Formats: sequence, C-alpha cells, structure tokens
Amino acid sequence: MKIPKWWEVVVTAMMVGAVAFGSNTGAKRLHTATRPIPRIIALTFDDGPSPTYTPQVLALLARYHAHATFFLLGSEVAAFPKIARDIVNQGSVVANHGYLHVNYFRVGVGGVTKDAERTEALLKKDHIPMAPFYRPPFGNSNKALVKGMSKRGYTLTLWSIDTRDWTSPGTSYITRKVLKDAEPGAIVLMHDSGGNRTQTIQALAAILPTLEAEGYRFVTLPQYVKDLNLKAPPKLPLPPPPAPAPAPVKPGTA
Repeated sequence: MKIPKWWEVVVTAMMVGAVAFGSNTGAKRLHTATRPIPRIIALTFDDGPSPTYTPQVLALLARYHAHATFFLLGSEVAAFPKIARDIVNQGSVVANHGYLHVNYFRVGVGGVTKDAERTEALLKKDHIPMAPFYRPPFGNSNKALVKGMSKRGYTLTLWSIDTRDWTSPGTSYITRKVLKDAEPGAIVLMHDSGGNRTQTIQALAAILPTLEAEGYRFVTLPQYVKDLNLKAPPKLPLPPPPAPAPAPVKPGTA
C-alpha cells in the first residue's frame, strides 16, 4: 500500500475545532479517509525538567509502559541535566521549549530562533538527544513562526487538549478534561515544572490506567508522526481540511 505524503494526510484529515494559531481550542475527531487513526495519544509536558515533579511523571509513565514528549527549557536543563537524561533513559523524548520562555509576539522570529538555538546547543553539549519539535511559550505563534522554525528543521507543536494545569484548577478538573476529550490522535498539554504540579501528578495517575483500559497507547511525538504516516509536517496538530461545499438542492425538494 502506498503511504501518503504528509500533505495528502492533511488534505484528507478531519479535525473538528482544531487548534488555530494563537488559540488553545481543542481538536476533535482526527481520521483519514483511507484508514482509521490508531488509538494513540501524545502526552506532552512543558517547562521542565524539575527535580521534584519530572521524576514522578517518569515513574508513572514507566508503570504503565507509556512514553511522552517533554518540551524542556534550556535554563532548567542547565540546572538539572541529569533529569533531562532520565527522560531519555525512560524511553520518552526531549523537545525544545526555548531557553528563557520568551514571548514570540515580543521578540519575533529572530528572537525565538536564537532562544531555541541556545537550548539546542546546550542539549548537544550535554549529549542529550533532542527530537525536532518546538513548542512556543504561551502557544504564541503564526504562519511566520511556523515557516521560520520549519526552516530550522522543527515541527512547531501546539496541542488539542489543554488541561490548564498551570492555573491549578484541581485534580478532578484536569482528569475530567483529558478523559472527556480523549480520542485517537489527541495531543495533551500538561506541565511538569513552573509551579506546584501536584495536581498534574495526581491527575496523571488516574488518566493513565483509565485510558490504557480503553485501548489507548501513549506515544512520543516522533512515534505519533510515524504511526499517523505523516511526512515532515511543519506544524501539529494537523489543520482541518476545507469544509465541503453543501450539496445542491434539487428543485422541488426544499
């Protein structure tokens, strides 16, 4: 069977309420016209590594044979390089969240690129492998940033389920949000640093066994791209295709 190129998948993919640039709206119902989407979910964690919470996340992932993608800040890697290595050793992957959590709308493409390159260089110096995915702090992005990061070899990655765990909304809220919106191809946003993440840890302890029992696998973003047969998408989640034109109404049937 011929594997479609990533842009062919984009054309055929359907995602209701997909994440728009600058928006954190949830994505829904990702599937292709030719094959069902596997029951995979990409868990992602921002702002680490943390010596307090990242090891707890890794322990839970290991317990359920799950893997995730950690969008690390270079400033935190500089302080806790061993924790970054522990992520890789667990089978999860490290990705780029910049060095100083810069705001794209203040520093522009050039500022984001320099900030990301700083983290990239640090990880390389410390011999920590990095997957080519970049998440802009605050989710701030537009087509210019997607293009700029794509030239650097990165897939700019947002999310389809925003737990808003950084606001400490409660363990039950985080848990319900993920379980309610979970579906094949979801990308979940959580945090393992940047504040007290006890609620995130407690919610993850409930989310993992529940969705595992429903047949979901928790995969890294490189595995996610592979399982969905995508070829170097410049951004994730995939955008929805244009809405089909309404069928013409036959005379006398309206």
